[in-house]
Amino acid sequence: MRRALVVLAVVMAPALAPGREPPARYGVQPDLKTYPQATPKEALGSVLKAIDNKRPDYLLAQLADPEWVDRRVKGNGGRFEDLVAETRAKLLDDPAAARQLRRFLTEGEWEAGETAASVKLKDVSDRRVYLRKAGGRWFMENRRQPEAGPKKKVAPIDKP
Repeated sequence: MRRALVVLAVVMAPALAPGREPPARYGVQPDLKTYPQATPKEALGSVLKAIDNKRPDYLLAQLADPEWVDRRVKGNGGRFEDLVAETRAKLLDDPAAARQLRRFLTEGEWEAGETAASVKLKDVSDRRVYLRKAGGRWFMENRRQPEAGPKKKVAPIDKP
């Protein structure tokens, strides 16, 4: 009996250990060393790195808001590849989109709470980049304006 408990503990320990690697999504394994997501700034930097590395699949599976991605994949008849192709056209094939995201990272004014963050540019009034925290990681949301409803408390983040 004791031996069975020890074997069970050894087998279950990795699954219960804090800080364990998140699961693969859509067949894409997470790589938190290459694409960190511990802070909103890191997450946006990782989005840009995925764009630079021509990895729209990684961006969607591991860096974009999982709920939004799942809704879009379901709307595409379960074809993740279609969403990857659309994202490639919007972010990888259009250098202006990536340039503007890079400006948000380098020149933006950040505000963040415990589970929500946004960054804005002084000269771009109709667009912000929004991020949200889930499962200890920050994800980029696919929206340009604040959500309707009660305003979440956020505080400025000092520039590095």
